[in-house]
Amino acid sequence: MNNTEPKILITGTRRGLGKFLHAEFSKSDIVVEQFTRSSTIDEYKDKLVGTLNQSYDIIIHCAANVSHLTWKDEIPYSYFYDNILLTKDILSIPHKRFIYISSVAAIEGTHIVSNHKTSPYGVSKKISESIVKQFANNYQIIRPTGLLGKEMKKNTFQKILNNESIVLTPDSIMNYVLYDDVLDVINSNVRGVITVSATDSITMKEVADIVGNKIEFGDIYFDIKVNTLETILNKSSKDSIKEYIKKYEK
Repeated sequence: MNNTEPKILITGTRRGLGKFLHAEFSKSDIVVEQFTRSSTIDEYKDKLVGTLNQSYDIIIHCAANVSHLTWKDEIPYSYFYDNILLTKDILSIPHKRFIYISSVAAIEGTHIVSNHKTSPYGVSKKISESIVKQFANNYQIIRPTGLLGKEMKKNTFQKILNNESIVLTPDSIMNYVLYDDVLDVINSNVRGVITVSATDSITMKEVADIVGNKIEFGDIYFDIKVNTLETILNKSSKDSIKEYIKKYEK
């Protein structure tokens, strides 16, 4: 391997955004490596010994435990390790630039479920953001809303596409952006904390109407509440859905 080639380490590449980013960066001359659950931090530190700069040019930390836990649930240690402590461990690997994939859930009041304004997931993201700010000199914290893309874990959007019932009410509100939008932000080199959201949100009933399915709705109300956030995309949630369908649902 040529030691002068740009080198990127990506976590969470088994599926979802991490898998998408790994595939996209692998199309170029960049050396792309994956951090897997069977890996150790020391392995990646050792890989850098003898290289020209002895650090990764970029680390993109996508890995997370996205289980929908509430404060009433018994939350295992592994949940907090995956969402908080792993971030600190990954940061210890030498790097020039660190990109942390957070979530708008880190902002209090953006995820309203059963009148609760915070969630274990949102709090863990907020803590990890603080860790990144403390230990990374050159960082990008990306807070996307609902992500759409190939390899995404089965979610409410996919259930609607597949004409399956969902637990959310028809008036529940979501905001959708694409994996490609996150990639554009990464390539923009904008620093700091960046919220990635569409210009407007959309109800589950509207999503079902767009895809032409009449599904059975549930009784849990969800509201992502991003109307007060800075919007960086010049497109609507409806546009994101149509782009996704055109690209992947042929």
